[in-house]
Amino acid sequence: MDYITTKQAAAQWGISDRRVRLLCAQGKIPGVVQRGRNYQIPVDAPKPVDGRMKQDRSVRYLKWDNDVIGVIDGTNTETFTSSRYNEVVALYTNGADKWTQEQFHEFLSERLVNRDRRDIERILFRCGLSHYDVLQIAEITRGIHPKDLLWIAHSKDETLEATMTAVFDSVFHQCIDLVGDSLDTPEGYNIKRYGVYEGRYGIYKQRISPLTTDVESEVAVYLLAERLGIPCCPAYRVDKDTVFSAFLYDFSKEYIVHFRRLFEGARSDNEYQNLISVRPQYRDDIARMILLDFVTRQDDRHLSNIAIKMTATGESFYPLYDNGRSLFYEDTEEMVREAINHPIQYATTFGYAGTYWDYVKEMATDGVPMARLLDLSITKDEIADILNTAGFTGYRFDGALAWIVKAIEMIRILDHV
Repeated sequence: MDYITTKQAAAQWGISDRRVRLLCAQGKIPGVVQRGRNYQIPVDAPKPVDGRMKQDRSVRYLKWDNDVIGVIDGTNTETFTSSRYNEVVALYTNGADKWTQEQFHEFLSERLVNRDRRDIERILFRCGLSHYDVLQIAEITRGIHPKDLLWIAHSKDETLEATMTAVFDSVFHQCIDLVGDSLDTPEGYNIKRYGVYEGRYGIYKQRISPLTTDVESEVAVYLLAERLGIPCCPAYRVDKDTVFSAFLYDFSKEYIVHFRRLFEGARSDNEYQNLISVRPQYRDDIARMILLDFVTRQDDRHLSNIAIKMTATGESFYPLYDNGRSLFYEDTEEMVREAINHPIQYATTFGYAGTYWDYVKEMATDGVPMARLLDLSITKDEIADILNTAGFTGYRFDGALAWIVKAIEMIRILDHV
C-alpha cells in the first residue's frame, strides 16, 4: 500500500498538519501506521468528516472593539469585511477574505480554555456544559480574551463593554486581589486568574497539585533567565501555593500574537527552523529561548507559548512566559536520578520531533554564538542561591541544581568556551 505524510494529507484535504496528526492519534483515519512520532496515511484515505462543526443559522459578527471586521454565517464560515483592519487582525487573517469552518474553529481554539486542563470539568460546569465543545464555549464567552480586542457579537449594535460585563457576571469569577480591589477575570476558574500585584497586571497561578513544584519552577526560571541575560516575564512567589506572572505589555495600545498565527499551511518537523523561517529577525531571541528551555528542562513550550508584541511602531519578540512546567516539577526521585545520569536521553522534546539538546547541537553547527546570547559564567553557588530563593528543597533541589550545572557545561563545550 502507498502512504503519504501528514503534511501531504493536510495539503490534500485543506486542513492543518496539526489537525491531521490529531485525527491520526484519535483513530479517525483508517489504515494509519505510526512510526515513532510520525504517521503514514494510506494515499486513498478519505478526509474524515468534521463532527465538531454545528449548523448555527444565526448571523454573527467578528468585531475589533466595536467595529465589525467580519461576518460569521450559519455554517460558521467567516467572511471578512476588513481583513487588514490593523496589524494584529492582518496577522490572524494573513490578508485572506474568508475563513473556512476549520480555520474559524482553530482561531477559537487558541482563545479558549484548553480541554487538557486538570480543572476542565469544573470549568465546563460553570459554563453549564456537560462536555467540551469549542463552539459552545465560544458562544458563552464570546471569544473574549485579554490579549486583544477581538470578540463575537450577536448583532451589529452590541458593544464590547456591555457584552463583557454580561459574560463576566454570568460565567467568570469576580475575585479580590491582594490589595483589596475587586477584579473581573476571564480565567478565574481555579488554577489561573488575572489580577494585579504590586501595581502590575498579570496572572495568578495556583499549584497544579500538592505533589508538584511548578510554583517554585516559575520563579526559578525567571531568576535564572535574569542572571543569564535572557528576557523573561517576571514571576513572584505570592504565598505557599501561588505564583504571580507579570505581563509586559500595555493593554490599552499593545497586543500579543502567538506564533501559531504566523504560520500558513503545514510546518516541517524541525520547530527551530520553522520559527526562524517566519521571523528571521528574531533568530537570536529564538536561540536564547531554546537554550534557556534546555537548561531548565522546559516541558510546555509550544506555538501558543511563544509570542510577538504588536505596537503602533511595529512588533518585537515578547519575553518568555509560562515557565512553571520545568525543572522536574512533577518527576519522581528515581526519574530525576536517571535524567541527571543521562541528560542527553532525558532532554525534553520541542515540536513534532527532536529534543532541545538536538536543537542546541544544530545551533552550534550553524555557528550560533551561544556565549554571546547568554551569560555562561554563572556558578554552581549562584544557581543554588536561585533555587533556594525559589523554594526548592529535597531531591528536586538536588536534581535541578545538577541538571542546570550539567546543561550549562554541555553548552560551554559545544561553544568552545
